Amino acid sequence: MESKWEYQLTQKAEADLDDIVGYIAVELSNPKAASDFVDKLQATIEEVRSFPESGSLVVNEFVPNTEVRKKLIGNYIMYYLPDFTEKMIFVLRIVYGRRNLDEILRQINQ
Repeated sequence: MESKWEYQLTQKAEADLDDIVGYIAVELSNPKAASDFVDKLQATIEEVRSFPESGSLVVNEFVPNTEVRKKLIGNYIMYYLPDFTEKMIFVLRIVYGRRNLDEILRQINQ
């Protein structure tokens, strides 16, 4: 089996994760659900590290890079970009699935 790739969260993805965990733990008063989300996210990242092309390709006019992929994590979507040269997974964003995804994707490369 191919060795696992490295991964890196962008600043936006880190901010997204902080916001999500804070919202679930504090606003919804459910620290257990926040912890469960982090566990599911980590499991998804581990899967992507083993199988970089396992996520669905993002087909959207605002994403010029055709290699951006996505994985669902409950009600959230993790957008990532596999870099085959560096064997690196760049987690671009982690967003609530019912947000305005066109607006999110419009800003993904900024």
